[in-house]
Amino acid sequence: MKLELKNITKTFGTTTALDRLSVTFEEGVYGILGANGAGKSTMINLITDNIPRDHGEKGGAIYFDGREILQMGRDFRKLIGYMPQQQGYYEEFSARAFLKYMASVKGIPKREANRQIDDLLEVVRLTEKAHDKIGSFSGGMKQRVLLAAALLGDPKILILDEPTAGLDPKERVGIRNYISELSRDKIILFATHVVSDIECIADRVLLLKEGRILAEGSPEELIGSIYGKVGEILCSHDEVGLLQQKYKVGNVRQRRDGLALRVVGDELPAEALPVRDTMDLEDVYLYYFE
Repeated sequence: MKLELKNITKTFGTTTALDRLSVTFEEGVYGILGANGAGKSTMINLITDNIPRDHGEKGGAIYFDGREILQMGRDFRKLIGYMPQQQGYYEEFSARAFLKYMASVKGIPKREANRQIDDLLEVVRLTEKAHDKIGSFSGGMKQRVLLAAALLGDPKILILDEPTAGLDPKERVGIRNYISELSRDKIILFATHVVSDIECIADRVLLLKEGRILAEGSPEELIGSIYGKVGEILCSHDEVGLLQQKYKVGNVRQRRDGLALRVVGDELPAEALPVRDTMDLEDVYLYYFE
């Protein structure tokens, strides 16, 4: 199973949202990491055919197992489960009624839809709330309803656009853990600007900025790419502001002998102590994006 984007370019007026982007996805979880405006949602909307490509060859091509998805049409859309970043909730619907509606939109036969809905409500831990109105749900519960809707029809490609936005830490962990369990036989695209959302579940990570892929690899490979480029400076509270103006600064940690300021760069300041064993994707993000 393979999803290929080849030389995809998308412009909005004079703004280039994607610039000759090429990438191949196979089974597993892909973290698509970038700040707001990096092109994540544009890429997703092109894969789901929610927006048209640029005209002609410059728009590029998207293939699923060697077939152009625009030629596959409805057959391709049946393979996709999509959880958008923003959703107009049906606040007066119960969770079950909403999922029934979404199943009908996807063309799932009624008996099969009821079976899937029962299973998915159990999976996202909403069986006891199945007949409650969505308007009464917490943010995390609403996100779980949307995830269940995306999973209707057992899609081969699951696309999640900022799926943990607005959730508290416990709810974020629950959503992440469940997504990780789904990855055995699916292509999962997890778009986010929050590093902690994908650092422990992504098989591969794409760093996207201004419509281009800056780097791609497993978390281990990306962390290895900045070896020797991460350090810590011990400082006082009064020195933090000045150091933040001079260097690319990440986390600030309290130590017994003062504050430890994380810095990254090709050339580290002389006063920085090299970090060798505790580098992470936060450092990668800071190096490539700041």
